[in-house]
Amino acid sequence: MVANKSKILKLGKILKSFRNSADLTQPQLASKSGVSTSIVNDLENGIRTAGCNTLNKIALGLELNDEDRFLLILKGLELSKRDFVIPDFTGYPPEIINFLAYIFSKSGISPQNIKKVELGGGKNGGMQITTLENMKLNVEIRLSQQK
Repeated sequence: MVANKSKILKLGKILKSFRNSADLTQPQLASKSGVSTSIVNDLENGIRTAGCNTLNKIALGLELNDEDRFLLILKGLELSKRDFVIPDFTGYPPEIINFLAYIFSKSGISPQNIKKVELGGGKNGGMQITTLENMKLNVEIRLSQQK
């Protein structure tokens, strides 16, 4: 439970940092996000967690770029007991959502083996996953049109 509490506090610090960077008060952020001020306050102070939809509303209210919004929602997913899909992906088939998990499991990599996930910036995007053994996996999905 202590580890979870530190993750909740870390999420609160991240949220507060984003809010301060946006030069918003808690009530202003709540108003822009369509959530209550008490939710923003409780999240920042590590009193509660929020579901992905609420964090997505807050991220949109903060006008975060896609990468920061994604990372904020991922932090919330770590703590959520009811959410397992990022809001933008709720309409996708489960095969797509579980694709990386399937690839990792086939490669012998379990969730407990993953130390860090970094989203790639730049023109290629993608992500880099670092395992506890410091093995680095670069994942990039490219779309191509077949003729």
